[in-house]
Amino acid sequence: MHYLNRIWHTMTVTLNHRLRACLAVALLLATAFPAQAGEKTGGWRLALESSPYLRLHADNPVEWYPWGEEAFEKARRENKPIFISIGYFTCHWCHVMARESFSNPGIAALLNAGFVSIKVDREQRPDVDAAYMNYVVATSGQGGWPMSVWATPEGLPFLGGTYYPPEPGLGRPGMTQILSTLDELWREAPGRLRETAQNAVAMLRETDADVTPLSRLTDELPARARKQFAAGYDVFHGGFGPAPKFPQPARLLFLLQSEDQASVDMALHTLDKMAAGGIYDQLEGGIHRYSTDFEWRVPHFEKMLYDQALVAHAYLVAYRQTRNARYAGVARDILDFALDRLHDDRGGFYSALSADSHARHDRSGHMEEGVYYTWTWEQLTEALGEGDLRDWAAARYGMTEQGNALSDPLGEMAGRNVPYRALDLAALAEQFKLDLISAGQRAAGVQQRLLKARRARPPVPVDDKVVTAWNGYMITTLAMAGRLLEEPRYIEAATATASFVMDELYDDKRAVLYRDWRQGERGVPGFSDDYAALAQGLVTLFKVTGRKAWLRQARLLADSLLAMYWDADKGGFFSTPADTELWLREKQASDGATLSVNGVAVHALLDLGRLTGDRAYTEKAFRTAAWAGARSQDSPESMSYLLIRWPELMERPLPAADG
Repeated sequence: MHYLNRIWHTMTVTLNHRLRACLAVALLLATAFPAQAGEKTGGWRLALESSPYLRLHADNPVEWYPWGEEAFEKARRENKPIFISIGYFTCHWCHVMARESFSNPGIAALLNAGFVSIKVDREQRPDVDAAYMNYVVATSGQGGWPMSVWATPEGLPFLGGTYYPPEPGLGRPGMTQILSTLDELWREAPGRLRETAQNAVAMLRETDADVTPLSRLTDELPARARKQFAAGYDVFHGGFGPAPKFPQPARLLFLLQSEDQASVDMALHTLDKMAAGGIYDQLEGGIHRYSTDFEWRVPHFEKMLYDQALVAHAYLVAYRQTRNARYAGVARDILDFALDRLHDDRGGFYSALSADSHARHDRSGHMEEGVYYTWTWEQLTEALGEGDLRDWAAARYGMTEQGNALSDPLGEMAGRNVPYRALDLAALAEQFKLDLISAGQRAAGVQQRLLKARRARPPVPVDDKVVTAWNGYMITTLAMAGRLLEEPRYIEAATATASFVMDELYDDKRAVLYRDWRQGERGVPGFSDDYAALAQGLVTLFKVTGRKAWLRQARLLADSLLAMYWDADKGGFFSTPADTELWLREKQASDGATLSVNGVAVHALLDLGRLTGDRAYTEKAFRTAAWAGARSQDSPESMSYLLIRWPELMERPLPAADG
């Protein structure tokens, strides 16, 4: 990895006049060699893809390729390094980089002349995203999206990071600078860059080599996880660690189901604070992706399907544990939002709503983050007038003339208000001298008027691809909601979603489950998390309906999961099958914004073992936990979802590693 230092040193000392000269040459090339008549240029190949994210870049001047052999063959034939840009439809900074760099003719000319450029939707290809994210985190200490990686023609990475501005700024080198320097280094010393890449790949492949599965499972890891959560807990505002704060539903689910009351209280307090904050949509329901501040006030505004499913699941468990109706109410509002705004008429759920949208219906100017959800004082006055209703809304939602989004780290929300629950109904009634019934009526009326005004704005774009794993999460949560809340409509929705996924995304002739679907077109074959999450959803649906067809299909998926992804040597599940095209076959133990396949698999396998009496499922769950526990001994809090089922696995004899 020592050559990386040389690369970055070279970049940072490159003279400004040289950079300007490179950019001038690039601009000259872009205009001096126009495309021949009828020849397609730019990112047109992406228009042929099913991913809405890829299609957004089809009109870029960058000669984008989708991930595939065509791009790698071109790189090998022309001996060019590869530039891999990974993002997703609702990613704000992905759109910023697209606008600043990938629509820039000069930067496009540099990319087209010296590199083969590949655009990847991380939600459609989580395997590609995970492999290169492992590299970026290992070499830079942090990751995120958009992800920018430079690799050999064979795809082995030698440099990577996240967002880069066109020119140096924000403490980062600029894209012009990086591309010019890497182009020179590839021409002058390609062997050194190849050696850097080979060393990095070798290091990453060895990450799991020394893991020896636990010989027995005890309560040590759950106890250590609870201590780790307590050490990072924000006693004032809930959540764990500093801003930005993510909902982290796997952690909340683990803590909620602990026998330790202090752990349960941490989770309940966090759920209360989230429900009162701007991360929770106070007008329409639904959870935004994360909070930029420690008080849950100013969110990053995209709404992801997996958050709706998993966070609603946490509120349902909180209701089951406490029987406090406010948790049921939040869960119901989140699920109703998803059914209203993310639901395909045929039964599947779309992936997300974007953070960015147009400020005006004429769509002049670029899209802005949060403009659909936030309020200026003028907009509030226009919706409610200057009297008591505006004063009520200001008191209820903490809105001011100057704007309340003061913690926005980049100042993008200047002058805007993000509604949060500043006062509850009792406090409002007292302040405005109303009885509780009248206060409730006014609250509902104000909310409806604000919602009507907001829905008159240009809508936020929808990523309308249906992802199997996330629909599996939603099936689980809807089935659970139907039983706990005694509302059959949620079970009916879960049933419709399960039928849709099995009809549209499962090829029963080939026994292949697909990752995604959009407008009648299947995307790529599924990954292990798709099989595991859908299997868990179908098992849960069987438990609430008693319909044996769901159990049979869950077994079918679990058997495919075991056949294609099982690690017969150490236990646990790989993300990709043995014939993966990637240089890294990842095996993930940690939960992130979504759940680790190994955690979900333990849930599904234990349920299947109990429901069918097939000991093989239970044994595979034991071995998965033994591997994951060894992998995460120093940070057991990272595998929270698996730890929920840990007590069922303790003090039992572990089976031999017989595959």
